[in-house]
Amino acid sequence: MSLKNKIYLFWGIMDVLALAGYLFFSLQGGSIPFYSDIHGFYTNYTQLGVGGLTGGLIQLLFFINIALIVSLAFSGWWMIVKKNINNIFLIVQEIGRVFSLKCSIALIPLIMHFSDVRSPWIAILLFVLSEVVKIGSIMWIKRNDESQAMDAASR
Repeated sequence: MSLKNKIYLFWGIMDVLALAGYLFFSLQGGSIPFYSDIHGFYTNYTQLGVGGLTGGLIQLLFFINIALIVSLAFSGWWMIVKKNINNIFLIVQEIGRVFSLKCSIALIPLIMHFSDVRSPWIAILLFVLSEVVKIGSIMWIKRNDESQAMDAASR
């Protein structure tokens, strides 16, 4: 297995693990994934009485988070099965990760939870590190693919 395939496999597994973690913890808490989140959000949203621009931004952030969770299934499939990912999809997903603070390395939140680490600075540092590693490794793969294609074309 090539390094490229191993990197895609790693990131695909991380996305599938994040999605599986979301589903597991929702079901373990007695919730119906997605439905309970949306219902709970709007129940709290109406009780707070937030409206206008602030209310719109809060709703936007919530739905970015929901869209990110749904997108994990697609990115996991693309990386594990197709061994590739669309650049625009990756950029949009990374923007969603930044707004929802969801680590690309799905093990980081689990390790922090079970090791009882509660420092927000450590969490932010690990979040930034995970995103830099993911973006850097995918860019490295894409750059190598382009250079190999150019080398093959020049022969």
